[in-house]
Amino acid sequence: MSLNSVVIPLIALISTLSSASCGLLNLFNTSSDYNLASAIDTAFAKSRNDIGLLLTGDVSTPIEEDVTFWCGNRLSPELNQTFLDDPDVHEKINFTKPIMLITHGWLDDHKKNWIQNTAQDAMENMDINVCVVGWGNLARYVYYQSARKHTLLVSKYMTEFINFLNKEGMALEDVSLAGHSLGAQICGQVGYNLKGKLGAIYGIDPAGPLFTFPLDNGLENRLDSSDAKYVQMIITSRGTLGVRKGEGHENFYPNGGDAPQPNCVLPLTSDAEMADQIVCSHLHATSLFRFSLDPKMIFKGRKCFNWMSYFLKSCSLNPANVIGVHSQKIGGDFYLRTSDDSPYV
Repeated sequence: MSLNSVVIPLIALISTLSSASCGLLNLFNTSSDYNLASAIDTAFAKSRNDIGLLLTGDVSTPIEEDVTFWCGNRLSPELNQTFLDDPDVHEKINFTKPIMLITHGWLDDHKKNWIQNTAQDAMENMDINVCVVGWGNLARYVYYQSARKHTLLVSKYMTEFINFLNKEGMALEDVSLAGHSLGAQICGQVGYNLKGKLGAIYGIDPAGPLFTFPLDNGLENRLDSSDAKYVQMIITSRGTLGVRKGEGHENFYPNGGDAPQPNCVLPLTSDAEMADQIVCSHLHATSLFRFSLDPKMIFKGRKCFNWMSYFLKSCSLNPANVIGVHSQKIGGDFYLRTSDDSPYV
């Protein structure tokens, strides 16, 4: 394991919290889910001044209003809202083609550029149906509530929607999921609900806090290799907002998987810049996944034991593989470098 893989995540969280109000640093305790969640709320507040007041309390709106599906395909690329038991589903989804459901994460929504662009690129490059899953209302709550309660609400409704598609003629092995952050863990929950019968799940920097640390929250609640016939993880903020290690059939660690990623490095003049680096690195995986949908955009990794071995070129004769849907699916952990500037190849 590289020194950076240990030191950077630890420094990142401690620095983010060091000047927090109300003595938050003293309250921070990695053995407490609640304190860790509160720390994450604070880190995001430092990084983003557009999130407003995070919500708390019970959800009273119907699930069909809080979780929505927006579907299209290459012949009809405009995403149209599609409902559970939709009588017009065969007009919105081509059941002769596979389908990918794309799910956003915490403090995000289905209208954001990254998820809309990912949907369009998937339809263009793969000739598949795509459904963007929107759960923005439920993603506006404090991290503890969004992670522990709302992911389960979303995954349950997604499972019902996929079962509806299956009843209408879509084979489960023709269904793939892609999710970022909490969305990746939602995908894992859906895969668990469907007993691992889905074709593939792509975990885009799956959320670590409250799922894999401080304690393991259980296979039924998080993404792992048992959730689909093929599971891939792309890890870019390891041990901070992302998981500490990949548990897919294939796990890709760009630049070692740690924050800050090369395109996210900032002068550290305050805790806000440290938080910005972590959040930027967490989001960076969405760009890598999106660009990798184009088969000409190759993010090639080398199968290796760890980042230090890759850095020292000890794995240069090992098999190579690429991030995303064009992976050769040979299994293992893969390390790679990306550039500082978009599209990062």
